[in-house]
Amino acid sequence: MLVPEPSLELGVPAAWNANGKSSGRLIGEIELAATPPAVRLARSYVRELVGQHFGADRSDLGDLELLTSEAVTGSVLHARPRRDGTIMLSVLHLDRYVRVEVTDGGSPAGQPRPAEEHLPVHGRGLLLLQTLAADFGAHRGGDGTSTFWFGMGVRDGWRLP
Repeated sequence: MLVPEPSLELGVPAAWNANGKSSGRLIGEIELAATPPAVRLARSYVRELVGQHFGADRSDLGDLELLTSEAVTGSVLHARPRRDGTIMLSVLHLDRYVRVEVTDGGSPAGQPRPAEEHLPVHGRGLLLLQTLAADFGAHRGGDGTSTFWFGMGVRDGWRLP
């Protein structure tokens, strides 16, 4: 299977509102190889993207980076990649919130997840999400994919576009 090289290029999907995802304003989306280096790239991508979009200082983005790391790590370690060997990281602006979504290929074969289990958090990730995120959750796509998401409030002093 050909696995794409990690990249930090921005992209906007053609059918964003037609695929069941959030209706917020997409500020960036990136496909990453479903490998451990994706965690560092995802963190950098979210930091740069949100920092530029809101005029936020790097020191204000630590919690957002931490939760991004947890979500991508969970996806890489505990889920299958999508058919093309990637995970999708999407960042949206919803009113006064930033929402990060990680889409993967769902549970590994033979390991179905209970419907009520939040994906892909294990260990300290759940505690971090409960403490730092405004909200979080997961949903399954009709094609077998799973999307885990979390939202964080826009901080005072950030510029709202």
